[in-house]
Formats: sequence, C-alpha cells, structure tokens
Amino acid sequence: MKANSIAKFDNSLTDFLINALADKHTDAKSYAYKYNNLKVFMDPRKVDEPHFFVQIGISEACFSIKDGSKLEGGLGNEDAYVKRWADRYNIHKELEAHWKIIREALKDEEDDDPTKRSTSSAMDRLRRAEKSDEKIEVDMTSTGIDRQKRFYTEEKKKRFTGMKKDLKRNKQL
Repeated sequence: MKANSIAKFDNSLTDFLINALADKHTDAKSYAYKYNNLKVFMDPRKVDEPHFFVQIGISEACFSIKDGSKLEGGLGNEDAYVKRWADRYNIHKELEAHWKIIREALKDEEDDDPTKRSTSSAMDRLRRAEKSDEKIEVDMTSTGIDRQKRFYTEEKKKRFTGMKKDLKRNKQL
C-alpha cells in the first residue's frame, strides 16, 4: 500500500499556514505559492505509532498525532505552525479517525485469507477518504491570528492602486 497524500489535510494545513504567516507578514500570495505542493500523508509501515508526515518541497517531517511532537525530519520554522494546526481539536479528531481507517486497510491488505477480509472493503474506504475534498475548517480562535488584517491590507492596496491609476489618467488629460 503506497502512502497517498490526503487532500482534506493538505488543504486545511495549507490554509492554516497561509493565514498564520500572512497575518505576520501580510504577503499571502507568496505563501500560497510556497505551500502549493504541500502534502500530508500517513505511512504505518514506516512508523508504528499514530503519526502523519508533512512534505513541503524537499523538506519532510513526521509528527505524532497524540501530541503533535515531531518524530523525525524537519520543516524549519513551519514545524511550530504544523504542531499548532495538529493541536486544533477538530483537526486532531480527523487525524485520529483517518489513522484508524489506514490501520484497518493495512490489516485487510495483509490478510491472505479472502474469507476473513471485511465485506465493506477497508481499502475502498481509505481511497474515498484520501480523495475526499471536503473542507475542514480550522478553528482559529485563541491562535492570535487575525484573518481580517490581511483582507484589510489587500483592500487598501487595491484602493491605492486605483488612486494611482486615476492620478495618471488625470495627468494625461
């Protein structure tokens, strides 16, 4: 069984990182580009305890689902943000649920006796869960992240750009 990227976690972590870092530096576009290829996956054959891997570009790190601690690898300053994301209550529960699905699928795959295999194939559930594009909203309360700050700054830039165009147009007349 190949460890596939899990779309709903990819999207959720990407949104969290963009919001957290854009709030700090008000430059969401560069962060959106940086995290465009972010991948979150689980591989029980590599690590036995409940975990998830995060891959950003060429960097990869493994985090524990239980407490969000880093087990191996490194992502640089994103390590702390990934831990904060994984510690969110709803994300933590989703990670645990997905881990259970993966473990069931692995047991089902390793079971050689076809009569013992479950009728509602665990592999089918795993494939559906990985392909699921459902949106997991990250509860941003008590994170110190102000999502509105970025939107206000972007609106201000648009207004300023519009004013500059108007001034240039008036000078040409």
